[in-house]
Amino acid sequence: MTSFISTPVRRIGRLLCLSSILMAPAAWADSYTDFQQASARLEAMMAKATPQSGLPRQGDPAVAALLAQITDARGLFQAPVAALQDVNQSVAVCEKAMRLGKTYYAFGMEWPLPLSGAQLQQARKEQVTQNLANYGDEMSTFFAFSMHCHAHLIGLMEQEFAAQPAEAVSGPERLRARAFSKNTAVVFTGVVQFAQVPFWSVAQKKRMLEAAAQHATANVGLMPPPLRERLLASMAEADKDLDPSLAPPLATIRQALSATACAGLCQFY
Repeated sequence: MTSFISTPVRRIGRLLCLSSILMAPAAWADSYTDFQQASARLEAMMAKATPQSGLPRQGDPAVAALLAQITDARGLFQAPVAALQDVNQSVAVCEKAMRLGKTYYAFGMEWPLPLSGAQLQQARKEQVTQNLANYGDEMSTFFAFSMHCHAHLIGLMEQEFAAQPAEAVSGPERLRARAFSKNTAVVFTGVVQFAQVPFWSVAQKKRMLEAAAQHATANVGLMPPPLRERLLASMAEADKDLDPSLAPPLATIRQALSATACAGLCQFY
């Protein structure tokens, strides 16, 4: 698999290390419960996938309904339920959504093939390309949702650390804030860069970039200026053969990345 595809996804995959403590969900009758139940049903459907059947697709009305429940960012985060006032449970939501998106990306990658060396690498690259063609709508939906989910997490963490002066934050808490900032920046960078991979459709790129742009200021606020500069430089070719509909979110992301102030969680990075 070539690095221009695999590197952003490896970065996204690192989100799974964001927290090792996942608290068991309680049975709230709300959008959080809908998320838990719908994601469990989708995971069960995915577990039954075969090379012939493929993974669940949005074209199936039942699957579309599940994805709508899982990625209901408005219901989950604009008026967050009690469960999602907890950082660990919110992290669990973000992690589960990213795992679902990554399952679409990696479908078929572990099937044994009678190949080795360059031939095996080429076959895996072709599998990724096929997955992007087959499941781009599903992947981009989950990766866009991750931007909303992480914005909610950023808000919770900022609230927590704003309650005391930076110099009063203990060493372990500084390390926790640094780990959170680094991993969240990895996810944001991964989505922005992954959206530039040429295999996405315009609609799929727009879905991811608009979500990233909506929360660009919050995500950039976690990054030290040198990291912002590197991400901005990596977007130099993003305008090549640009569809006009992608210009506004790219401009918003670039404007956020041009900020030079480092306050709040940024200072712990």
